[in-house]
Amino acid sequence: MTSTRRLFLGAFTAGAVTVVAGPGTASAAEQSGQAEGDVIFEGEVKARSFRTEAGATSTFRTTSTATTTKLHALTAHQVGVAGNGVALNVVSDNPDDSAMYLSGTEKARGTLKISHRGYADASDGGAAALSIYLETTGVVDGSGGTAAQGIFISHTTGPTKGNLITVRNNAVDDFVVKGTGQVGIGVQVGATPRARVEIAQRDSAIGLLMQANADSAGRLVEFRDRAGVAKLRVLNSGALAAQNAQFGVAGAESYGGGDGVIGIRNATTPPTMNPTNGGVLFAEGGALKWRGPAGSVTVIAPA
Repeated sequence: MTSTRRLFLGAFTAGAVTVVAGPGTASAAEQSGQAEGDVIFEGEVKARSFRTEAGATSTFRTTSTATTTKLHALTAHQVGVAGNGVALNVVSDNPDDSAMYLSGTEKARGTLKISHRGYADASDGGAAALSIYLETTGVVDGSGGTAAQGIFISHTTGPTKGNLITVRNNAVDDFVVKGTGQVGIGVQVGATPRARVEIAQRDSAIGLLMQANADSAGRLVEFRDRAGVAKLRVLNSGALAAQNAQFGVAGAESYGGGDGVIGIRNATTPPTMNPTNGGVLFAEGGALKWRGPAGSVTVIAPA
């Protein structure tokens, strides 16, 4: 009777075929072909390859609970300092499942932690801690790309409470996507964005810049109401186009039943100082007025 065994290795090194440790030992029952069991190698094992036959699963595991020393179940170490060989290469030809599963039960650590050991002279400018390369099988001329998503984040038990994405590099949350979907750029660490998208200007740089394409007649910005009707547009030329415009933010909109009109609310505080460049247009008591640089107030239209 053939017995399937699990291997417990003191260490595992690829590239050689010599078993350094003594022969493995199995239980008496297994030796007689009556039961499956474990083969234990106390020392280092060197082999050209390690393979699991169909129907069986290989396992590298540790039961260590040490807190002063990290004792890993498996360490893949590329000792070479040149060439193209990597420490771990995971390949799958199965289109019906993932190439690798990774799960954890951490409370204050990342399930996957990537550490790039950088160079003080900035010679690693072309490197990245995480690099994702999407390619399409059979396409070599750039005529078609894969439909696969680069990054996908979802849930299985309801919306998450923690941040979906946090980028923190300048003592603020440079970019954060909250569990609610709200987005913050440059907000305080741990702060909740006050809108669906909040941009906090942190220095003298422009908070938001959009530049028109000289070859396009498309609008730079368009705002629509809940019915999907465009109400405000910033045109390619930079001109502002609105269905209606209301100056003053207190109270409800009031256009007198008109459409394509401009409404000016009564000034909360009418101007009392003379403008130095041009004049000030405002409404007071329902009358349209103009205050010029000499201080004179002209009633353009009575209430």
